[in-house]
Amino acid sequence: MTPVDTMHPLTHHEILGLIEPFARDGRHVDLASSDRIKRCLVFKPIDHAGEDGQQAGIREILQLDNPRSGHYRLTRNLTLPSGLKATLRIEGPQPRDLLAHIATVPPHRHFRSASGVTIAVSYRLAPASKTAGNDPPPMQMVFTGGEARIEGLNLTLNDTTVKRYPASIEIVPEAGYAYELPEDLLAVLGRDWGLLRRRRAAWIGSVQARGKTLDRSRQIEGKLERLVVHLATTLTGPPSQFHETRLRARWGVALRRATPLLIFATLIAGAGSLCFVHIPDGSIMRFVTMFTPGVLMLGAFTRREIPSIEIPPLPRRSKAATWRRPLAVHQAP
Repeated sequence: MTPVDTMHPLTHHEILGLIEPFARDGRHVDLASSDRIKRCLVFKPIDHAGEDGQQAGIREILQLDNPRSGHYRLTRNLTLPSGLKATLRIEGPQPRDLLAHIATVPPHRHFRSASGVTIAVSYRLAPASKTAGNDPPPMQMVFTGGEARIEGLNLTLNDTTVKRYPASIEIVPEAGYAYELPEDLLAVLGRDWGLLRRRRAAWIGSVQARGKTLDRSRQIEGKLERLVVHLATTLTGPPSQFHETRLRARWGVALRRATPLLIFATLIAGAGSLCFVHIPDGSIMRFVTMFTPGVLMLGAFTRREIPSIEIPPLPRRSKAATWRRPLAVHQAP
């Protein structure tokens, strides 16, 4: 296929050439939903029968974008009747090859169940490794994000492409309800899990993963399922049960939060004690004591996540009967 100028809208001739492999596969372009100016083609929905009752009625919509000359991005959008969405994305120079790769992943592969909760998982397809000769490399599925709905909360976990950055977690309550979630709700799962921070009506958290792309992908995908199980188990019981069953872990989180403050206090106490110690001129200890504080400060402020110096709240048992309560409805007099 001849490269095209991405600055001009898609012409009728170009559209016919692009949709040819899709038409042979039984997929028809939806011109009303497409955007010729943005060089974006949207195809008509196709409904798939799921493998079980929870995954029945998966609707698929393909979208082909041509962001620059000779480069295409094909996205498969999948939606359940419940509204949960998952995507599969791949980029490359030939739309027919992108479609062939997309077809190798069954739609139901994006949906699974854990503790009775349906999880929608999104991926991108990327070359696994270089192969000898001119054979194209096999494709691997890389986790990009996932979502679930648990006890009236919409959970979203999105991974990042930035190396060593944590994946972001967002928890948003459904309309009509208010929640009170403790900051250590996720942190009790381990050191890789961050605190929940309130942001308007939502909560923001994070989870860390290590290793190269595929290792990180597997770790984050596993942690998403672990997170869903944890929330489903926790939110079905009263808040007091969370305190009782996770008391030891909650104290561990409080200790981790207090560690920067303890280190800071130890440095101050150590610096003060040097006033009572005679250090000879030219001694290596004098050099160490002069530069150690600066090195420690530099190390703290050059971390991706600057440690917070705080006095953490002590774990307390909640007196609330449930995690959520209806929002008050103000009626006009």
